[in-house]
Amino acid sequence: MKTALIILNYNDADRTAELISKVSDYPSLDDIVVVDNGSSDDSAEKLSTLSGEHIHFIGRDTNGGYAKGNNTGLLYTLKKLKSDVIFFANPDVFFTDETVAAMTEVLNDCREYACVAPLVNQGYNVWHLPGFSGILISLFLFAFTFEKIAIRKKIERSGKSLVPVGVVEGSFFAVRADAMKEVRGFDERTFLYSEEIILSYRLRSKCYLTGVLPEERYDHLHSASIKKMYKSSKAAAFHHFRDSFRIYNKYYLKTNALQDRIFDICWQLGYIERKLYDILK
Repeated sequence: MKTALIILNYNDADRTAELISKVSDYPSLDDIVVVDNGSSDDSAEKLSTLSGEHIHFIGRDTNGGYAKGNNTGLLYTLKKLKSDVIFFANPDVFFTDETVAAMTEVLNDCREYACVAPLVNQGYNVWHLPGFSGILISLFLFAFTFEKIAIRKKIERSGKSLVPVGVVEGSFFAVRADAMKEVRGFDERTFLYSEEIILSYRLRSKCYLTGVLPEERYDHLHSASIKKMYKSSKAAAFHHFRDSFRIYNKYYLKTNALQDRIFDICWQLGYIERKLYDILK
């Protein structure tokens, strides 16, 4: 199966270039597509010089967020490269060629799965596909973390090489190209956060599964690029949670006016929790 890796960059050229240098000679990756998402620094100039035989650079004029940026790379891989399996990675991750090969093999052999990821070494990258109550839980930093801890422990105790899950984090995962065509990629109404939730929802609506490979791992510096923008604050980027979840609530969960009001109240409480966390930290 032909593979491609999409790396979305925003004002993080050095970290993006470092990742490219580490994975560019992986036998399991046929192409690398670097999308500069309208960086306000000299990232586009730096990264464009890396273009080569199997490294492709795409520059966007504006920062349209995670969904638009990755859809730009997705469209390129589908039309120009004819990729069968597409990997999406933040600049602040690292993974081995063996992990890439294992993910590709699963998507080739287990056709009911359209999206897979390894387990992250730092933190937690798997959670349930949320209904309305799940969305409320995810607004609260500590409650959501405890839920993800419990899910990870259950996965690690399963003894299986592939476990179906609700959602895998958007920092590093792979999807089958035919499934991404079917669900039309990421929802570009979002800017930051919940993109992977909506993608999982769309895939499930087409009867595809999302899975995690417990025996495979990757490293993630957890929002290193976002922290550059928001000064390492848990609260600063939280308004994107609200905006993206409102889209998920309205268009996918079909929430009513009362539920929307409850959501807004919980978001305010979650924002206070994060402000307190930033102060205490």
